[in-house]
Amino acid sequence: MEFIQDLAGSFFWAFALGLILAIAGSIAVGFIVKKSDLLKPLGPGLKIIVFFISIQLFLFLGVAEHYPRLSKYVNFYSWLVFIFALFRVGLYIYGDLFIVRLKHGSFPAAFKNSITVFVVVVATLILLKEILNINVTSLIATTTVLTATIGLAFQSTLANMLAGLTIHLEKPLRQGDWISVAGHEGRVMDITLRSTRIMTIENNEVVIPNSKILAEAVINYSLPDTATVRKLSVGVSYSIPPNKVKGAVMTVLSGIEGVERHPAPRVRVLHYGDFSVNYEIRYAINDFSRYLETDADIMDLLWYRFKRDGIEIPFPVRDVHLRQITEQTRQVEQERREDRLMALMGNVDILSPLSTTELKILAKTVRDEYYAAGEFPVRQGDAGDSFYIIKQGNVDVIVDKSSGGTAMVATLGPGDFFGEMSLLTGEARSASIRVKEDAEFIVIDKASFRSTLVNNPAIAESMSHILAKRQAGLEAERERPGASAPGGRKDTSGRLLERIREFFGLKR
Repeated sequence: MEFIQDLAGSFFWAFALGLILAIAGSIAVGFIVKKSDLLKPLGPGLKIIVFFISIQLFLFLGVAEHYPRLSKYVNFYSWLVFIFALFRVGLYIYGDLFIVRLKHGSFPAAFKNSITVFVVVVATLILLKEILNINVTSLIATTTVLTATIGLAFQSTLANMLAGLTIHLEKPLRQGDWISVAGHEGRVMDITLRSTRIMTIENNEVVIPNSKILAEAVINYSLPDTATVRKLSVGVSYSIPPNKVKGAVMTVLSGIEGVERHPAPRVRVLHYGDFSVNYEIRYAINDFSRYLETDADIMDLLWYRFKRDGIEIPFPVRDVHLRQITEQTRQVEQERREDRLMALMGNVDILSPLSTTELKILAKTVRDEYYAAGEFPVRQGDAGDSFYIIKQGNVDVIVDKSSGGTAMVATLGPGDFFGEMSLLTGEARSASIRVKEDAEFIVIDKASFRSTLVNNPAIAESMSHILAKRQAGLEAERERPGASAPGGRKDTSGRLLERIREFFGLKR
């Protein structure tokens, strides 16, 4: 006990033990924080806490009794620094580790600094009263008056800071969210105590005061999840059945990248307008930043699909033509169209056995179809009974490789054709056709061609010879070294003739 008393009463030994503890604690803290990059920011705060413990040990060993005045001030400042360090360590663990890294939220430095200042001011007033026995009532009154004056002078700034604090606590929006507020739409880049910064679709930076965000309705497209339902509207003629319109729209939506399958797209009649039936299209996307491109893709492909399906999009503007439309003029226009079609079909070797009269009859029954770049008029393996002649545009012929993947084997342009085997025998498509640039096709289907074969069955035999010759040429091309097209069955003209007769139900 005497040794302890001598030790406690010795300023030298108290200082020495406190210093030893401080050095040992600092070394231990340095060793710990080197283990991980996440712990490095904790180093200064933990060392201050070790320093505080050393000071308290120094005071406990008797220095407070021998030097009471000095001890009070040392105790006051050590507690103040300890509270500051402890609070900053707590903010780092909660803000940087939990909120930012674990929750992927935002915890700006301005927010931490403001809270730290408030805590230090409150702690200073308490320590002045408890340790130094200073009456802080007058100081608090002076501070209150000063605070009120500052509050009036910086009313809007304080309102924004309080709003920023509310945003960080309630988290109605987070960094990286897509939002719409105050007439602006964009991605949240940063949230400070005073303002929120967003980047719009047009790549413009907008800074919005936090008080304005809380005062107005905020649409957060990223909550509760990233799936966002978009709405488009389109008007269609009253003469078109709703189910036909819905089927065409759903077909377009199913082929567009980015349109989610869950929740499933929906099409419904919105209302009956003055000159059209208006439909609402709802679809979901996960990447909100691409909604403009997705909307545009849908509207582009709807035009082509409606054009192919004969779905009219009416408009209130009337074109007045200063010419009389009579039955005779209509007939002249029809004859011109048929002449153009006959000239195009006359250059197709598969149709060469047809006479001029037969071509003229066939021209009355064919139809035009329009496709946008990137669409697939036919896909390999699909069933089909139609034949395509390219009137405008270019297409790529793509086949599936046996080893996996696809290969482009040819590019076809105006005057070229494809699908002859499907038209004449009903064979599944042997390749996919992808439109390279906007294209217009003349389409001949089984129903249109059957009457021609029924009226002149001899045509089938001539076509079987042409098909066999064409098939032999394609087979030779496939066997060429380096050819990518898959091998197929080589039919003789006799076998092809039997298949044509069977497909069209012709008598032998």
